[in-house]
Amino acid sequence: MKNKIIIATVSWLMVVIAITSLWAYAEYQDSYAEPHEAVLAEDSELLLIPAYKLGDELLSFFIKNNSNLGAVYAHKGLFGWKSGMLTWGPIDPDRDFDRLEGYQGHGGTLIYGLINNAEELEVKVDDHKATILNLEALSPKVVNEYQLEDVSLWYFEKDPKSTYNQILLVDESTDEVVQTVDL
Repeated sequence: MKNKIIIATVSWLMVVIAITSLWAYAEYQDSYAEPHEAVLAEDSELLLIPAYKLGDELLSFFIKNNSNLGAVYAHKGLFGWKSGMLTWGPIDPDRDFDRLEGYQGHGGTLIYGLINNAEELEVKVDDHKATILNLEALSPKVVNEYQLEDVSLWYFEKDPKSTYNQILLVDESTDEVVQTVDL
């Protein structure tokens, strides 16, 4: 009886070790040394627009196929960086970037869009200022190819415990609300 218990325990332990080894190998194969490598492994044709890298988290935006704007988070795990879910939506080529039309969301916590004249206009979500990324910081070739002259990307990461009602486009010099969009 004692031998059967020992054999069953050893067999169970071997199964656990085999499953753990397979999981670790799969995780290792799906992890990368740098966060941008993890994202580009999902789609190598993306034009990445880095937002931030804080500790074990990276937020990047991207342009896909010249006509889609998207967002992705990457996280550092046990074996390296892994890409999160990529989401994107169309960029209307005839869109007026002086307005808030075409803003997009990623998961339940991120909203973002494109805007012209970010030096003169401010984007707020309720009373919170959105972060602005000047896209002219990209290479001149990329700015020209993607027609990003005077275009900035704005984004806001929502606190999951809070409720937000509106996106506001505000004239910075007068504090006048130019446009309001309900969330």
